[in-house]
Amino acid sequence: MQDLNTAALAKARAAWNAAQVHAVGKVPDNPTTPYLVGSVSSGASVSPRLSGEHGGRPYRIVWQAVGRTLDEVTFAADKADAAFLDQALSVTGQDCTLCEPEVTSPVIRDPDGGALLTCTLTYTFTAYPTGA
Repeated sequence: MQDLNTAALAKARAAWNAAQVHAVGKVPDNPTTPYLVGSVSSGASVSPRLSGEHGGRPYRIVWQAVGRTLDEVTFAADKADAAFLDQALSVTGQDCTLCEPEVTSPVIRDPDGGALLTCTLTYTFTAYPTGA
């Protein structure tokens, strides 16, 4: 899963300013807004093979777009869409399907961020072991 997180962060940083894209738990104390915070969920174990190994595993990329104003939040959300919408992650040893949008929450006041606003965006994809 670490490889998928690394690939998702790299894709978001390539689509925007790398200093404004953070991994969950790694947001600086005084971040420049707007910014994105994201991670990849652990994949569900599906598609078992007769050998006991698993084929494709579905994953979810979760991003929070954070800003001081609605315009900042929507700007960050647009950057997430630019990075992931109909794009595939590049991960050694995995063939990944195109990311598809799943949910975008309404913009709300971040309960942990005081004056900040946030919305959550999710994208789903499936990763298959290379050669599967």
